[in-house]
Amino acid sequence: MKKKLSIFLIILITLITIPTFVSAENNLLVDENVNNREKIDNTSFVAGNTIKMSSEIDGMNFVAGNDISLSSKQDHLFAAGNNINLENVITKEAFVAGSTINITSSTIRNLYVAARTIKVDSDISQNAYLAGNKIKINSKIDGDVYLAAEEITIGEETVINGTLEYPSDAKINIPNTAHIGKLKPYKPSSTPSKKSIIITTITEKIYSFLSMAVIGIILLAIAKPFFKKLEKTTLSLEEVVKQSITGFIFLIVTPVLAIILLLTVIGVPISIIILLIYVLLIYLSVIPTSYFIGKNILKDKIKNDYSILLISLVVIYILKLIPIIGSLITFISLVLGLGLFFNTCKNEMKKEK
Repeated sequence: MKKKLSIFLIILITLITIPTFVSAENNLLVDENVNNREKIDNTSFVAGNTIKMSSEIDGMNFVAGNDISLSSKQDHLFAAGNNINLENVITKEAFVAGSTINITSSTIRNLYVAARTIKVDSDISQNAYLAGNKIKINSKIDGDVYLAAEEITIGEETVINGTLEYPSDAKINIPNTAHIGKLKPYKPSSTPSKKSIIITTITEKIYSFLSMAVIGIILLAIAKPFFKKLEKTTLSLEEVVKQSITGFIFLIVTPVLAIILLLTVIGVPISIIILLIYVLLIYLSVIPTSYFIGKNILKDKIKNDYSILLISLVVIYILKLIPIIGSLITFISLVLGLGLFFNTCKNEMKKEK
C-alpha cells in the first residue's frame, strides 16, 4: 500500500504542479516528459511522467516517474515508477521498484527489484534479489539468486552459478536445459528472512527519498520567497538550538490545542484544519532542514539551489540509516524543520503587520 501511495504521490504532484519545469543544470531534469541523451558529469536526478534516458552519467542516477525507459550507463541506479524498462543499462548496483519491470540486455553487478511483475534477461555478475508476484528469469547470473514470489518461470537458457532460493509453496517452472548450481527452496514463515527485510527496507528508503526529492523540488520551484527567507538564518549552534526548541514546542503544543478545539462545537472545523497542517508540516520538515543546512554549507561551492537541496537530502537520508545516530538525526531534522517553518512564517506575518 505504501509503495502504491508513493508512486501515486510522485506522479500526481509531478503532473499537476510542475507540467513544465526544467533546471538550468543538466544533472537535474524535472518535466512532464523527459528525453535525455546528453552526458551528465555528476549525479543525476530525474522526475516526470514519461522518462527516456540513454545518457552516460558520471555518478549515481535517481529516477522517478510513471513510464520509465532507460539505456543509461551510471555507477549506481535508483529507479521507482509504474512501468520501468531497462535495456542496455550498465551499472554496478540497480535498485528498482514499481509495478511492471522489464530488464533486458543489461550489465549489472547486483540487482535489487521489488514489483508486481518482473522479467529479467540480463547478465548479473554477482547476486540478484527479486520480490514480486510473478518473476521470469532468462539470464546468466554468476552469484546467488533470492526470490520471493508466487509464480516463478526460469528460462531455458538461464545459467545461475550460485544458489537459487525460492519459496517452497511457489509455482515454479525450471526446464532441464537451465543450469543452476544449487536449488534451495525455503518455507515461507510469518517472520521475514534477513534478505527479505533488506529488500523491503531498501525499497521503502528509495521510495521515501524519491518522493521527498520530487516534493522538495516542487516546493522550491513554487515557494521561492519562503526558501529565500531561510537563507537569512545563519547556521550556528545557538540558532539551531533556538529553532529546534521552537519546533519541539510546536510539536507538543499543536495537537493539544487541536484536541481542546475539538471539544467545542465551533472549533471542530478549525481543529481538523490544524491537524491536517500539523501532519503535513511533520512530513515535510526534512525539506527546510536540508535546504537550511545545505545552503549554509554549500553556497560557496554550488550555485544551483535545487542541487543543494537534493545533495543535502541525500546526506540526511544516508545518516538516518546509521543505527542510534539515525534516530537522533531524524528527531533533530523534524524539530529543526518545524522551527524553521514556524519562525519564518511568524516573522513574515510581523513584517506585513
